[in-house]
Amino acid sequence: MSYSTSQLSTKYGFENPFKPDPLAIKALHYLNDGKRLLDVGCGEGADSVFFARQGFQVTSIDNNKDYLGRLRAYVKDNRLINISVRNGNVIRYHYSQNFYDVINCLLVGCCMRRSDFEYLLHCLKRTVKPAGIIIMSLRNYLDPEFTDYISTEAMIEPNTFRKKEDCCKIRYYIEKNRLREVFSDFEVLYYYEGLAPDKYEEVLQHGDSYIICRRIH
Repeated sequence: MSYSTSQLSTKYGFENPFKPDPLAIKALHYLNDGKRLLDVGCGEGADSVFFARQGFQVTSIDNNKDYLGRLRAYVKDNRLINISVRNGNVIRYHYSQNFYDVINCLLVGCCMRRSDFEYLLHCLKRTVKPAGIIIMSLRNYLDPEFTDYISTEAMIEPNTFRKKEDCCKIRYYIEKNRLREVFSDFEVLYYYEGLAPDKYEEVLQHGDSYIICRRIH
């Protein structure tokens, strides 16, 4: 089925345009079809649906029941039998070791404390298979919001603040070169750190860090 943005909003209640992240699209160049993919912090599930339609067996995890309800309805109506939708906290979730061929984790690490991101990173590195791919993005130190927060708000951890509004209660802005550094034990296939357009066109741009990398051992 093909729906316009307004039809999707009316039928399923999607808050955002139901389109894949540009980094997810770019990552296809580095992926093989038909493998297990974990979408961590899937939100309303646009990336999950995108990868499922490329032939991946997708497991989608999020702790927002409203988002997951919308995704489940869409999956059922469109008979996407290769998506498994699970409600869970991505930090406390039980990740099987060496299980997934691909992990997609976009703009999730920036919605938690820096220390929680470090723990999540440890879990994801263990659950991806050797030679598997991790796709990840976070807001970074160049984000205009970070400039505002650092001049007006107290940090609760390095580069971490309580959010004034938005879907996240916590915001961590990853430091310069940090995303590359935390994957120094992986083969980096693609890396970008700088300013990037907002994919929903709600603001002009964000400070973002992107990585696509392969587990070596």
